[in-house]
Amino acid sequence: MTITEAVSLSPPSDALARALLTGEGPDDLPTAYAVVACHSADPAVVATLAAHEDLLCVLAGPGGYLLVPCASDRMAGEAVRDLHVRLTGHTWMGVAWGTRKDLATVRATAADLLTLALASRRDPGVYELRHLLAGFAVLRRPDTSARLARLIEPVVDRPQLLEALRAFLAEDGNRAGAARRLRIHRSTLDYRLRAIERLTGARPTSPHGVLTLDAALTAHAVRSIRPSLPVL
Repeated sequence: MTITEAVSLSPPSDALARALLTGEGPDDLPTAYAVVACHSADPAVVATLAAHEDLLCVLAGPGGYLLVPCASDRMAGEAVRDLHVRLTGHTWMGVAWGTRKDLATVRATAADLLTLALASRRDPGVYELRHLLAGFAVLRRPDTSARLARLIEPVVDRPQLLEALRAFLAEDGNRAGAARRLRIHRSTLDYRLRAIERLTGARPTSPHGVLTLDAALTAHAVRSIRPSLPVL
């Protein structure tokens, strides 16, 4: 089955999922769900999800929304991770849990988590609020997000500095590891980190500076990265 065929079939679960995600739907359905916003560039993954008998889903292009009946927030992540490991392609999933009356809000949270995972260049996987709490707080405050995006622009405009910062953050602030990752001398990395501090006022080697710069990179990336999700 191709991705086009999978989406154009419009299985019965599509209409039911749309109803639930917009605050409607029959009363005889489960009372709570894990809502998943997902993205995969692999058509086989989308086709697999579309054909899954135990999922309610709305899919379009490289992703969409899934609803997994789930009794508690704690169980939601486990259930979605079990689903994720059975998928063969690279797939990102943002997951949030809620009762039926709150699913419209829960859907927005799941979509924001997926956006943050993609914008911050996270590995394919399942992301809950606890994984992306700082970025989520920034995303939900447009004024703060805009200020952080402006803060990091001078670094984004300089590819060598941007590459150095990303490597430094990927290595959790380990300068030796970042230098190895970049295949440059540690003194060269130190020079670039000092340049980042001069441009932004945030010191990459301090805990507060790391948090600020990481959030700023995410805020800047979010402006241009929006997952392709169905309009409900």
